[in-house]
Amino acid sequence: MTTVGSLAAQIEAHFNQACWQLARTLHKTGVIDKSLGRPVPVIVHELEYYEGIARRTELANPPGLADDFTAWVRTG
Repeated sequence: MTTVGSLAAQIEAHFNQACWQLARTLHKTGVIDKSLGRPVPVIVHELEYYEGIARRTELANPPGLADDFTAWVRTG
């Protein structure tokens, strides 16, 4: 169980990093703006919201775009 738990944590960390990096790339290349007509924040989340979710969401988006969401997470 210890090996599986450690491996699962590594997989989760890499998956989370891939998610926010993809979202950041979609913003930088203009795919989100072109597809939706305006910048829209990408929320990288799990079943619950906590500080790690706020940090990943900030990484996924241009500065300030997800401020309303991250402020809500941090005050909840």
